[in-house]
Amino acid sequence: MLGKTTIIKEKPYPLGCYIDYDKSLVVRAVFEEGKQCGVTLYSASQKDVLSITLNKDVKRGRIYSARIFGIENIDEYDSYNFFDGSNIFCDPYARHVLGLEVYGKDVKNSHIRAKLDNKSKNRASRNEFDWGSEKSPQIPYEDSFVYLMNVRGFTQSSSSGVPSSKRGTFSGILEKLPYFKSLGVTTLELMPVYEMNCIENSLKELASGIYSKDGHIVDKDTIKPKINFWGYKKGYYFAPRASYCENPSDAENEFKHFVKTLHDNNIEVVLQFFFEENESDSMILDALRFWRCNYHVDGFHLKGARLPLSLITGEPLFDDVKIWHEWFDYGQIYGSSKPKYRLLSDYNNGFLYASRRFLKSDDNSAADFLKAMTANSQEHGVINYICNYEGFRLFDLVSYEHKHNEENGENNKDGTDNNLSWNCGIEGRTRKHAILELRKKQIKNILTMLFMAQGTPMIFSGDEFGNSQAGNNNPYCQDNETGWVDWRALEKNRDILEYVRFLVELRFSHRVLHNKTPFRLMDHLSCGYPDLSCHGNDAWRPDLSGYSHILGMLYCGLYDETDKNKPFIYICYNMHWMKADFALPKLPEGLRWKKISDTAGDQETSIPAGKIKTDTSEVEKDTLPERSVRIYISENDPDFKKKKEVKKKKNEKKQH
Repeated sequence: MLGKTTIIKEKPYPLGCYIDYDKSLVVRAVFEEGKQCGVTLYSASQKDVLSITLNKDVKRGRIYSARIFGIENIDEYDSYNFFDGSNIFCDPYARHVLGLEVYGKDVKNSHIRAKLDNKSKNRASRNEFDWGSEKSPQIPYEDSFVYLMNVRGFTQSSSSGVPSSKRGTFSGILEKLPYFKSLGVTTLELMPVYEMNCIENSLKELASGIYSKDGHIVDKDTIKPKINFWGYKKGYYFAPRASYCENPSDAENEFKHFVKTLHDNNIEVVLQFFFEENESDSMILDALRFWRCNYHVDGFHLKGARLPLSLITGEPLFDDVKIWHEWFDYGQIYGSSKPKYRLLSDYNNGFLYASRRFLKSDDNSAADFLKAMTANSQEHGVINYICNYEGFRLFDLVSYEHKHNEENGENNKDGTDNNLSWNCGIEGRTRKHAILELRKKQIKNILTMLFMAQGTPMIFSGDEFGNSQAGNNNPYCQDNETGWVDWRALEKNRDILEYVRFLVELRFSHRVLHNKTPFRLMDHLSCGYPDLSCHGNDAWRPDLSGYSHILGMLYCGLYDETDKNKPFIYICYNMHWMKADFALPKLPEGLRWKKISDTAGDQETSIPAGKIKTDTSEVEKDTLPERSVRIYISENDPDFKKKKEVKKKKNEKKQH
């Protein structure tokens, strides 16, 4: 009951609605129309409904802010909505939204309500989350390995091995914590996890009648709701998604537990946020500040057509937060000064295009590939990836030349046509052993490119063991086996997974493979070798012409900042459809080359290649099979003294 109440003007910020410690109701909200606007309170039993209209005396701009005293039995109300004329809507600043607990359920917008926070009850029950000694890992970009996922799709399949109650939830992700650690993952990037109504065409909002679907006239009852599986849409930016929780009624604490557990295991959490073009700058900033303060997240990947990047990057609260975007105007952001820490990062799709073109032997691709492999900056991060949530999965990249999006219901017109893919000879599934082996080799080839590049590597969940989406390169609405990770592929393609683990171990064991600063491509230590040098059929002579498909990259271990005794590493890429001879650069005396990896399948060996004489020195040669990558590392030559004695005797004979 409303009873005898008093309404007084309240400060306009922060926006929201709650019951304060003194049992007064605080309401702060933006009303676009401002016609007969106010708040409606609902009791847990839904029997008691109380609507309170706010007058213009409490209005500043479009914000109505009021404190209401004297509401009878106020503790019985546990949810609310706002109304603006005939428009009933859920508070966009709600921290917990009711009605969307079941994923994919078709709910009327008017039935979606905000949970009413009662501070007096919370204080009595001491309902505060205990963060303990938790702290952000704050891992530098050069030491990071990013793993991107859709929360639901990651473990929703029964093949995930996760208990049924935890599938598709934050708790389900934590079940895979040992897996992340065995893979070397340092950062989890999550596609949107804020609350939203994932139904795109709510049938409950449609009037009865005749409708058109795919060019045919159909009845309303034959139309199925379309689900926005990815979640790139406007939502309730301050509330964790309840349907991603094992216990939807306690979404806030469950997500806090999720972040704390990952931090305790030295893993960062970066959240994607999509903002529509007409979203206000204040809403965007408020949302990001809230998730940083309330949930301790480590960073944000910002997506949207119009974002206040200058405001976000200039926010003092974010001076220790990673912020990612497709591109930043660093000159405008930093001016003539340099940042103390590298926090901003480009989400570098240039690496995707360069590596895919080089992989499939396109002409005029070698020079772009070298540029992508060495892209780095002292001021900001560079995040490299070969596959993202949109586009082909890695396995599909080498299995399909054309998208197969018919199941999306858009006549295969959605999704990009610029896939830069090659199916290795047959479109889609095949039992031909030669084709399957070539596909696996191509996957290992491009994974080598990713993890040996200087930028921070990012992979999409399941790509590390050959998960497939059957050629669908835009499964934004596929909440099914197409959009979910199929964990059965892990056993089928365990060799791919083990190769990823090998690459991660190699990368992070050698500083020259993941530098903080860019290569100078010169001998700035006067040690006889540049920090990075490029080679081709002949040592020290790279071929970056339009028709070249080979490249050798020599990383000098003498430039390792942590240990000057680190070995040399030489990586040879032959993306041509024919085998090629490679000259192995000469090492300092007492060292020899050892092959530690070959995507063509050869085992680890010391160099068996013969030697050919040149006018100047002895040069080692090796032959790379077509479309393959080899990695060599320097080691002590146990026969060096014997060879030296033989060489000395030969020289003495020549002198006599």
